[in-house]
Amino acid sequence: MSPSSATLILHIDLEIAERVVLTALALFAEIHLPQSPELVTELADTTYLQTLLQQPQRSWPELIDSLQQQLPRLPGTLGQVVRDYQLHAADFFLLSLCGVLESHHQAVLLVGLLQQPGQLRPELHLCCAICTSLFKRTYTPLDILQHPLVEAGFISLQGDEPLPLRQLHMTPQLWQVINGKVQHWPGCRPLSLPDQSILPEALQQRIQQWLVLLSQGRISGLILRGQPANGLLLAGLLANQLGLQPVVIDLSVSQDKQLGIMARYGNWLPIFKPVLAPGEHWVLPEALREQPCMVVLGRDGSIDAPGLLEVCIMGLPLTQRQALWQQLLPEFASGALAESAQLSAPSIISIAERARLQALQQGEQLTNQHLLHARFLETAEQLKLLAHPVARYVDDSMLILPDALSQQLQHLILRCRRRESMNQGLGPTFDNDMNAGVRALFMGESGTGKTLAASFVATRLNAPLYRVDLAAVMNKYIGETEKNLSLMLDQAADQDVVLLLDEADALFGKRSDGGEVGERFANMLTNFLLTRIEQHPGIIILTSNSQSRIDKAFMRRLDAVLEFPLPDVAQRRQLWLSHLGERKPDGDFVTLLAQYCELPGGYIRNAVLNAAVFEQGSLDKQAILQALAWEYQKLGRQMPPQLNRFRRL
Repeated sequence: MSPSSATLILHIDLEIAERVVLTALALFAEIHLPQSPELVTELADTTYLQTLLQQPQRSWPELIDSLQQQLPRLPGTLGQVVRDYQLHAADFFLLSLCGVLESHHQAVLLVGLLQQPGQLRPELHLCCAICTSLFKRTYTPLDILQHPLVEAGFISLQGDEPLPLRQLHMTPQLWQVINGKVQHWPGCRPLSLPDQSILPEALQQRIQQWLVLLSQGRISGLILRGQPANGLLLAGLLANQLGLQPVVIDLSVSQDKQLGIMARYGNWLPIFKPVLAPGEHWVLPEALREQPCMVVLGRDGSIDAPGLLEVCIMGLPLTQRQALWQQLLPEFASGALAESAQLSAPSIISIAERARLQALQQGEQLTNQHLLHARFLETAEQLKLLAHPVARYVDDSMLILPDALSQQLQHLILRCRRRESMNQGLGPTFDNDMNAGVRALFMGESGTGKTLAASFVATRLNAPLYRVDLAAVMNKYIGETEKNLSLMLDQAADQDVVLLLDEADALFGKRSDGGEVGERFANMLTNFLLTRIEQHPGIIILTSNSQSRIDKAFMRRLDAVLEFPLPDVAQRRQLWLSHLGERKPDGDFVTLLAQYCELPGGYIRNAVLNAAVFEQGSLDKQAILQALAWEYQKLGRQMPPQLNRFRRL
């Protein structure tokens, strides 16, 4: 078959639809208009329609009989619609009329001739008259109101006039889809797949099983619960195997019944990503229950969708991550990153590309800092709405801690790196599904280095650190707080970032007896957080000023508790020297500060910064003492007399 013949067959359905509409409108105009314009006379000629239907020398009634016989065999998507809804020739005319008006100016001119001036869409009384006169089907306006094409959403009624004067309308995109052309729909976006579609091997082994179930109609789709990036990747791969286009649909447009038409006749695989709080329930739209679909879901909520099979999406295992990093960055020692960062394949590919591009732009060799910056760029925007990125690179020289605490911190970092594999070979109590998350509590007075230590942990893991803004997460409307927290934790798990929850005692303090409504809600919120943090597969660091304020029910859920004491004299001297740097004053003044100023590092930092305002070079002793006095004033205390006597008041 020649290409021109194939094209003719491909578009024969559209040709027939256009010619039936134009010829019927022209014939009706010839019958009812006192004087027929030249356009009407020209289009009323049935010769072209006879050729299309291969029925030469036939009258109009004979052509309609032939059309009725040929409709079930009509090719293309339009033919599929005819068969799905068992359309009569009159129904075919109504459907085609609404569509052809959106693509053919002559049809618009003819409708304008047959109706009141300015009305260019067909009114119901005109449609009924044409169906009765030319298609042997007596329709009333009420019949069209209840017509299957109207109920399915192909055609809609516009206007608030009496029913006979209302107009039929079809969305142009629907007509394009019915004619086999690709069209986008508001709130819907095609899902693009990465060049390398790598999924956990355990999932890959089950894909064929799911394809068989889908093709046999035993299931109508999947609920993919867990890591969203892998869920989207799996949905896209299944769509390709089914010969469908994966399309992500916003929930804001999900109730539009025309989406069912777009999905069915546009060969879509609809993908939904509802964000649900604990106990929330989402119902799959009725219009989309007749074709396969996918729901990518977090760890909370439930879905009402008959025929959908729920599947737990696990992360990419260590061996596959190592192989992918080595393939993408062969010149970089990425083994430690693969071990500590439990990321999906799309995230790894994107991070590697970003890091390599940044190093290239700066003319540098690829380093851990490039990868850390790329991971910050990769994190979801919604996570940034609920938590603040803490982009601080902290090395060993910046953290001054007691030896015992430093050893605990190094052990915590090692546990974070090995959290995925440390249970291998242990007893049966530690099963393979054990949660690999790490939960640590940093305790100590304000300024003792808890936040700095959290940045140090994140730096050593090459992981982004996000400080949770509880004010943004907490919401006065019941249910919204849990949804915000659930979304934040899901996205943090997806990108495997380190979460820092400051002042944890505000949420995990000792609970009341719940006598008041507000107290009961606070207790429920605390219980939800306790459960979600315990189930979280990533790293969470909490800070508190005092262990006594933390509920004991929460303490047992922690993997590590690190206490940050006030620095001793030697540590305070190190802190002063570390902050003053090359601008330190001469002599033994720093030793004097370390001996008598018993403030933690956070206050020392503030004092040095304020002193630096006064001087450009080496910091003057008086400037340091003045700034230090202000720090004591903030605490409501007097500066030690051993230091105060050196001030010039």
